[in-house]
Amino acid sequence: MQMEEDQGRKMLSLERHQFIIDYLKVHKSVDVSFLSAELGVSEVTVRKDLEKLERDKLLVRSHGGAVLNEHLFNEPSFMEKEDQLTEEKSAIASEAAKLIRNGMTVGLSTGTTIGHLTRKIKDRSGLTIVTNAINVATTFMGSNEHQIFLTGGNIRPSTFALIGETAEKALDSVYCEIAFVGTNGFDSEHGLTTPSMDEARVVRKLMANAKHVVLLVDHSKFNKVAFYRIEHVHQVHTVITDSKAPADELEKLREKGIQVIIA
Repeated sequence: MQMEEDQGRKMLSLERHQFIIDYLKVHKSVDVSFLSAELGVSEVTVRKDLEKLERDKLLVRSHGGAVLNEHLFNEPSFMEKEDQLTEEKSAIASEAAKLIRNGMTVGLSTGTTIGHLTRKIKDRSGLTIVTNAINVATTFMGSNEHQIFLTGGNIRPSTFALIGETAEKALDSVYCEIAFVGTNGFDSEHGLTTPSMDEARVVRKLMANAKHVVLLVDHSKFNKVAFYRIEHVHQVHTVITDSKAPADELEKLREKGIQVIIA
């Protein structure tokens, strides 16, 4: 009975947190007194909720309330990101390419660093490429050397990703020897995060069905948190990054048994 009561309180807490975030997404700011009346809980409880959400980097507390952490939902387009940190991304992709052998089944998510990797493995033979990224698939167009499995789904124009239930179901029975994924935000506590809930679900499925998961992440993504978690850190086997990545975060990854490769 006590366990059921505790679980009930936890669910109520999660529901309150979701309400607060949903409200902030629309109105950008909120008062403690308003939340107290709307949620039917004390102002002390509301403040505790806001403290928890601030620790999770979902909002910023202000005097008497909170404001949305706008960074959570900001996402430059693929074309805007394509011209950023090109040297670092190319170096990371070169290290990633060393892990791919002819004849492998390789999962590739969306992302500009993944795009660099795609171009570096065009000359391989006998690869089976599994992806939800339109740009990845088109890179291999015209080649008879590889088999390309492109999920269906709805197009997310800003990232060239295919998302939605169709994309997720397409990956249900697909197995990859190795999967390479990108992320918008990454740290050892919150894991891999992205502004898009739908895109996160597809990438999570790709990771779940891979024997070995490799995260390609440049230094600018560390210690940043976007709105929706793709997956926890423990689902990653190898992290490939550049020399500017924070040393303390890399050490935490190694302590968790994750291989770290510096490009």
